[in-house]
Amino acid sequence: MRANSKTSTKAEVPIQNVVTGTIVDSFGVPLPGANVVVQGTTRGTQTDFDGNFSIEADGNAVLVVSYLGYVTQNVPVNGRSSINITMAEDSQALDEVIVTGYTTETKRETTAAVSIVKAEELAAIPSGNVEQQLAGRVAGVTVVTNGQPGTASQIRVRGFGAFGGNEPLYVVDGVPINDISFLNPDDIETTTVLKDAAAASIYGARAANGVIVYTTKPGRRDRKTEININIQTGVTDPNVAGSPAMLNPQQMAEYTHIGYRNNAAATGTTPQYTHPQYGNQATPTFPDYLHADGQNGVSASDIDLAQIRANYEADPENVFLIRPNLRGTNWYKEITRLAPATRISLGFNGGTENGRFYVGLGLQSLDGVLLENEQDRVTARFNSEFDLTPWLVIGENFQATYNSVRGQTGGNGGLGIANDESEILSAYRMPTILPVFDEFGSYASTRAAGFNNPRNPVRRLVQDRGNDQAFSVSAFGNIYAALTPIEGLTIRTSLGGSYYNFTNRDYNYRYLGDSEPQASFSFNEGSEYGFQWIWTNTVNYNQTFGKHGIKVIAGIEAIEGAATPTTAARGRRIQGSGINPFSTDLDYVNLQTVTSPVVQSFIRKGVNFSSLFGKLDYNFDEKYYVTGVIRRDGSSVFGENNRYGTFPAVSGAWRIIAEPFMENQNIFQDLKVRGGWGQMGNSNNVNPANQFSLAALDIGNTIYPIDGQNSGANEGFATSRIGNPDAKWETSTTLNIGFDATILNNHVDIILDWWKKDTEDLLFQVPLPGVTGAYAAAPSRNVGAMLNQGVDFQIIGRGNLSEDLYFTVTLNNSFLKNEVVRFAEGIEFLDGPGYRGIFPTRNQVGRPLSSFFGYQVTGYFNSQAEVDAAPTQDGAGVGRFRYADINGDGAITPDDRTYLGDPVPEYSGGAVINLQYKQLTFETYWNWVAGVEIFNQGKWFRDFFGTFEGSAKGVNALRSWTPELGNNAAAPIWESASNLSTSGASNSWYVESGDYIRLQRIALLWNFGDDVLNSLGLKKFEFGLSANNVWTITKYSGLDPVVGGDADTTFGVDVGNYPVTPSYLFNINIGL
Repeated sequence: MRANSKTSTKAEVPIQNVVTGTIVDSFGVPLPGANVVVQGTTRGTQTDFDGNFSIEADGNAVLVVSYLGYVTQNVPVNGRSSINITMAEDSQALDEVIVTGYTTETKRETTAAVSIVKAEELAAIPSGNVEQQLAGRVAGVTVVTNGQPGTASQIRVRGFGAFGGNEPLYVVDGVPINDISFLNPDDIETTTVLKDAAAASIYGARAANGVIVYTTKPGRRDRKTEININIQTGVTDPNVAGSPAMLNPQQMAEYTHIGYRNNAAATGTTPQYTHPQYGNQATPTFPDYLHADGQNGVSASDIDLAQIRANYEADPENVFLIRPNLRGTNWYKEITRLAPATRISLGFNGGTENGRFYVGLGLQSLDGVLLENEQDRVTARFNSEFDLTPWLVIGENFQATYNSVRGQTGGNGGLGIANDESEILSAYRMPTILPVFDEFGSYASTRAAGFNNPRNPVRRLVQDRGNDQAFSVSAFGNIYAALTPIEGLTIRTSLGGSYYNFTNRDYNYRYLGDSEPQASFSFNEGSEYGFQWIWTNTVNYNQTFGKHGIKVIAGIEAIEGAATPTTAARGRRIQGSGINPFSTDLDYVNLQTVTSPVVQSFIRKGVNFSSLFGKLDYNFDEKYYVTGVIRRDGSSVFGENNRYGTFPAVSGAWRIIAEPFMENQNIFQDLKVRGGWGQMGNSNNVNPANQFSLAALDIGNTIYPIDGQNSGANEGFATSRIGNPDAKWETSTTLNIGFDATILNNHVDIILDWWKKDTEDLLFQVPLPGVTGAYAAAPSRNVGAMLNQGVDFQIIGRGNLSEDLYFTVTLNNSFLKNEVVRFAEGIEFLDGPGYRGIFPTRNQVGRPLSSFFGYQVTGYFNSQAEVDAAPTQDGAGVGRFRYADINGDGAITPDDRTYLGDPVPEYSGGAVINLQYKQLTFETYWNWVAGVEIFNQGKWFRDFFGTFEGSAKGVNALRSWTPELGNNAAAPIWESASNLSTSGASNSWYVESGDYIRLQRIALLWNFGDDVLNSLGLKKFEFGLSANNVWTITKYSGLDPVVGGDADTTFGVDVGNYPVTPSYLFNINIGL
C-alpha cells in the first residue's frame, strides 16, 4: 500500500522533536502497518504490531495517517511529542477491493453475490491444497475432500448444476485455468468467490458453476524489500481409534460356526463345521499353523519345519509358513502411520515509486497416513510490475512448479475410488487372525484356505503402490501491458499460458501368495505434455460526471488448447506396458527390458474458445447502481450449428444508507439491497471430440479373420466414439436478491442472499445400446433440466470484551434445495454405476442429484409366520430383511424400490471465532453439514456372513439377528445366503446419516513484542500450535462423513474413501 503516491520537492523543515504515539481502531485495537508520513516530505514510518510509531517531525508539522479501509487523517503536531490516534472505518466508501479477474470494484459498488477470503485466513490452514481452505468459510460453497496428499478437492458453488462437470472456473491473476493444485497458499493475496450471474457472467460459457478468483501477492511500492519466512511442521494422525471395529479371531471363529448352524436351520439339516482352520466340532479350535507349504490348518507335530525351511530357501516365492495371530491384527492400524507434514515458504516483496515485485518460494512435503503415500512439491513465483511512463505499465506473473506423488490410491487422480478394491477397504476384508508377515519374514498370504480372496494390504501398499510414482513440471503465468492515454481510459492486453509435462511409472511385483495370485511382474510408464494459451484484450473507461459514475469494459478473448475438469490441455501422451522385466531393480526397468511390451500414443485435443464481452456499470450519487453484462462465446466442442452462445446479465443495488432519511438514525452504519438476473454456460463434462464419430485401433480388441479362417488375424479399426454434432450449451439462469447491512456501531455485518439457479439442456453421456459395440464411447447429449435454490447467510461480529481482549466471530450458513426438473423425451431416469451388483444411485425427475434408490427396510422377518403373512419377497426368510410394499400389490418387486436419501446437503455452515489478548491469539474454526445421507458400501463386506465368506467381518455380527434381538438387531441373521432379502440389493440399511459437526481447527498463536523484535532485528516473530480435524460429531459408522466420489453420479457412495484425519502442527512466522 502506498502511503503517499507523490512526494514534494520543497525543502524539508528543520526537525525539532520526535513524535511517538499509538494508532488504534474504534474498538481500541492496535493497527499494525498503518502509514504515518510528515506532510510535504518523504519522511514516513509504519506502526509496529502494537500500533506504536515514532517519527521525527517539526512542532508545526502535519502527520498524514492512512490505513486500508479507514479514513485518512491529517493530524497537526502542534508541538506535541506524544499523539494517540483513533482511526475511523471508511464506512462511507466501503473500499474493500473485490477482484473479478477482468476488473476490480469496491464492496460499496458491487451489485452481485460475492465473498472474499483474506490471505491470512488461507495461510492459517495447514493443508497445502488451497481449495480445502475454503471449507466452511464461504456461505454457499461446499468443499468435499479427502486426506490423500496431492489430490484436488471437489468444490461446488451453490449446488450441483449438472450430472458432471460441476467444478467452478478458477481464475489466477486474471487467467482462467482448470487446475489450481500448483498454488502455494502463502503466495495468495485474496480469494474471491463469484456466486451469481451478476458477478460471474462476464466469464460466460465457463461460469455456470461459479468462479473463484485468486490474486497472488503483487509486492508493495515505495517500500524496502521485506522478507517473510513461514514454517509449518507436524504430523497427521490416522485416527485408528475411529476406524470401524472388526471381529477378533475368537469372535470370527465363533460366528463362522454360528453361520454354519444358521445355514443348517434354514435347510432343516445338521450343521456341518467345514472351515479348514477352525476344526470340525461345534466349538471352534485354532491350528498351530494356518498354512505350511501347501497344508492348511495343521498342528506343529504334523509338519517338518526343517524341510519346509529348505523348501522356502529353494523357492521363497511359493513357500509360506503362517502362524495365527490370536491377539488379532488391526489391519487399518497396520496400513497407516503417523505422517509427517512440512510446509516452508519464503517471500520477498518490495518496490520503488515506479515498480514493485514479489518473489515466493515454497516447499511442501506431505506424507499420507497410508503407507508409502507421499507428496513433494516445490513452487517458485515471481510477480512484478513497472511504470515505464506515467501512461504505460507493464508486468508479469509467473510460477513454476515441480510436483511428485507416490503411492496414490483411487481413481480420477485420487478424488474417488473407481471400484471397491481400495487398500482401505482391503484392510476390512483381511481376517484379523492373519499376521502381516509369516514365519520366514515374507508377507503373510491369503493362500491359507478358508479366508476367501482378500489381499494383504500392507504388501500392496509397500510393493505395488509404493512403486507407483508420478512427476510433473508445470509453468503458468501471463505478461501484460496497460496503456492510459487519457484520464479514465485504460487499454490492456494480457497473454497468458500454461504448460505441463507429466510422467508416471507403475511397477507391481509378482506375488504368488494370494488366493488370486499376481502371476507376473508388471510395468507401466507414460508421459504426456499439454499446453494452452489465452490472449485477452480489454478497454476500460472509468469516469465521474457530477453525480453520475460510469465504468465500461469491452474485451475480446481467445483460448487455445484449454483443459476442462474432464479433459487435458492440448498435447500428446504416450504410454506403454509390459510384464516380467529382466530386472526387479526399478532403476533398470524400462519398456526395453520387459516381455510383451505394448506402446500406445494419444492426442490430447483440448478445447478452443473465442469470446467477446462487455460490461457497463452506472451509479447515481453513489446511491443507485445498475450493471449490465453480455458475453458471446464460441467453443470447439460443439457442432457448427450450436457453437456459439450468448450470456447476458443485469443487476442493480440501492444504498439505502446514503438516503437523506437515514441521516438521523443510529441503527445502521451501512444498508444496501441488491438484485440480479443472468445466464451462464457450461460444457465442462463434454469431450473435445464430442461432435465427431471416430474409429480407432484397439490392440487385442479389433482383430478380424479377414480370410474367414481362424488360422490368422489382422488388426483392424472399430468405432471408438459416436459423435453428436447437435449437442448445445448447458445454460444456467440465475436470480439473486441480496441484503447487506452493518449495525451496532460497526460491530456487526450481515449479508443475506436468496438465490435460484435453473439449468437447461443438461449434458450427459447416456449409455449406448449394445448394438453399437463394446468399445464405442457414448456422446454427450442434452438430457434435461435441474433446479438449485437456496439461502446464504453470513454474520460477522467484532468488538472488545475488555480493554485488551478483542474478538471477531464469523458465522456462515447455507440452505440448499436441489432437484432434477425434466428429462428429454425417451429418458425416464439415469442410473449411476454399480458395486458388487448393487446400483445405489438414480437420477429421476423430482429428486436431488444422484439420490439413493432401492428397497425400504421395515425390519426383519422375526418368525416364519411373518414370512408367510407378508407380501411375497424373493429370498424371504426368518432373520432377513423385510421390505416395504410401496405399491401395495402384495409382492415385493423392482417396482417397490423407492428413494432412500441423497448426498446433497440441505444445510451447511461454518464458524470462525478469534480472540486476541495483547500478544496472544486464540482461534477456533468449526464447520458442519446437515440433511445429507451416505451410502456405506463398506457394510456389504463387513456385515454379511455370506459376502466373501471367510473374509473379515465387523462387530455388527455380534448383534446380528436372533429371535431375542428381533428388530433391534444390527445386521441380518448370520448365514451364507446372498439374495434380494440379504446382501443382494440396494436398500435403506446401507444408507446412513452423513450429518456432522467438525472442529476443523483450534490454534494458539503468540506474537513477540517490540523489545524482542528490536533485539533480534525483526519486524515480526510469531509462533503457534494448532490442532486440525481433531473432533467430529457424527452418527456415520464409516471412517469419515465427508464422502465425495470420482463423479457427481457417484457422489456420497463410500467405497473405502481416503479419510481426513487429525493433524497437529507447529508454526513459525518471521518477518525481516
